[in-house]
Amino acid sequence: MASKTFAQIGVLGLYTETPLHCGAEGGTGYVDLPVQRERHTNYPVIPGSTIKGVLRDELLEALGEASIHVLFGAEEDKKSERPGAAGSVSFGDGILVAFPIRSSGAPFHWVTCPFVLERVFRCLGADLTVKGPEKGYALSGGNPQGNVLLEEISLTKKSDPTFFGEKSSGLRLLQSLLPQEKAFDYTRRLFAGHLLIVTDADFKELVETGTEILTRIKLNFLGTTVNLDKAKLPEEERKRPDSDYKGNLFVEEVVPPETLFLAPLRVGSQAEAFAETLQKERVIRLKRVS
Repeated sequence: MASKTFAQIGVLGLYTETPLHCGAEGGTGYVDLPVQRERHTNYPVIPGSTIKGVLRDELLEALGEASIHVLFGAEEDKKSERPGAAGSVSFGDGILVAFPIRSSGAPFHWVTCPFVLERVFRCLGADLTVKGPEKGYALSGGNPQGNVLLEEISLTKKSDPTFFGEKSSGLRLLQSLLPQEKAFDYTRRLFAGHLLIVTDADFKELVETGTEILTRIKLNFLGTTVNLDKAKLPEEERKRPDSDYKGNLFVEEVVPPETLFLAPLRVGSQAEAFAETLQKERVIRLKRVS
C-alpha cells in the first residue's frame, strides 16, 4: 500500500462573478470553443491545473519566489543550476455545487441534485444523507407554494425542513462555500431562499443547456473579420505580426456568473502556513475540513 503523501486540510469554494471559460480543445457542433466538462457526468468542471496556475500567479508577490517554488513546484533552471522540484500542494478539480438557472418568480434559481450534494459532503467530511425529490418536484427552503419554471422544465416546489431548516443542515455547509465578505451578505441570504434540489436527471439537462453561448469577433488591423493576404498589401503594411492580418467570427461557451464550485485542497507539511496565507490574502475562500 502506498504511503499517504498529501493530507486534505480543506476545500476551496469558487464562486464566479463573471462568465467563466475553461476551454476544451474543440467542439463537435456549432460551438467553436466549448467549456471543459466531466466525461462521465457532462457537468462543467474547472481543472485543478487551472486553479493551481491562477493561485500561483496571485500569490507570487505575497509569498515570494522561494516559497512559490516549494508550494507549487519549479522547473529545472540550468543557468542558475536550480534543480526541478515537485510542488507540495495538490489541487483537485473544481466540481459543480450549484448552478444558476433562469426561472419564473425570480431572475434565477440555483439548482443542485442528490448526486452533486453527496460528492460535496464527502469532500467536506460531512456525514449527511441526501434525500432527493420525486420526479416533477423540487425541494426548497423558500416559499414552497406553487410551481417553478426552470428554463423549459416545470416543477412543483416542496418544502424540505431537514436540509434547509436546521442550523447544522446541508444548506449551512453550502453557504459556507460562498464568499464571506460583507458585500455578499445579500447573496448568501438569497441563496437560502432560491436554492432548489432537483432530480439528478433534471439537473443534468439543466447544466447541459444552461450555459451561455456567446458570439465573439476577432478583427484584423483594418477593423474587419476578413483574413488579409499580406502579399497583396503595401510594403509598409507587411511588418506587422501575423495575427494582425487575421479576422474571425467564432462561438464561445461560458459558465454563467453566480455558479458555485468546490475544489479539494491537499498539502504536505506546509499545510497551516499555506492555509493562513490564502485566508489573509483573500485570494479564495478556504473552508477547513474537520
